[in-house]
Amino acid sequence: MSNVQGKTIEMLQHNEAIWELYLANREEQQEFDFYKDMKPFVDGVKETCDAWLALVIPWVNTARPTYLGEAQLQQVADNIQMIAVSAFNGKSFYKHFNDHYQSVEYTLKRVLEKAP
Repeated sequence: MSNVQGKTIEMLQHNEAIWELYLANREEQQEFDFYKDMKPFVDGVKETCDAWLALVIPWVNTARPTYLGEAQLQQVADNIQMIAVSAFNGKSFYKHFNDHYQSVEYTLKRVLEKAP
């Protein structure tokens, strides 16, 4: 397994954790501490995004896989970080959240399919 694949799997795991957190907060709004709960979670997602982008952007620019571009990958990183924050608010609009979640998942799975 390549570094690109490993980081992409890690991104998919973050995406699933975000989805589960959102669904739990949607059912019953849980109390959370910003510095103890939210900040470490969101910072962890951001660190993974930064490391993933550092690996995947050079690969995409070199290998030129079909239907994957640098702007699309940057959008994935932006979207996953946005929903990581929104997941703590169970009152976030479901369709909007779900669209971003599915978009991130779709692109990450395309990267996994095409990565060496």
